[in-house]
Amino acid sequence: MALITSLQSLLGALVAPISKAYQAKQVRSAAAESAKAKLKLVNQEKRFDLSLKDAEWEALAKQQETASWKDEYVTLIITSPFVLLFVAAMVSGYSGDMRYLDAVNLGLESLKSLGVELGELLKIVVLAAVSIKGMGLLRK
Repeated sequence: MALITSLQSLLGALVAPISKAYQAKQVRSAAAESAKAKLKLVNQEKRFDLSLKDAEWEALAKQQETASWKDEYVTLIITSPFVLLFVAAMVSGYSGDMRYLDAVNLGLESLKSLGVELGELLKIVVLAAVSIKGMGLLRK
């Protein structure tokens, strides 16, 4: 009997995230459809006032993001110094030659001398990837 109970709780723990993800997808789809319908109505009636809920704004923004490559480009550029630093540390550690790590550190110091704060830029990129609404949740 204890085995059946533990199997049920294990199965419930496995199924719950899948169920929540499916429900969230359905809510996002409904918000997107609602936003499209409101936009169509406003265009047909030649009005300029549009009242959308937060979920509808997010759905419209996500639709626009799919055709955009700029976010990915910015993310690659901003995160590249961290990737280079990691790779240089691994190569320097493996080979015993510290020139790789020194070269990357010199590049990072050059960026700092220009007034670029990489930590803040990385934070902005990560928060933008989460979304504007996610930024508000993370700040709380």
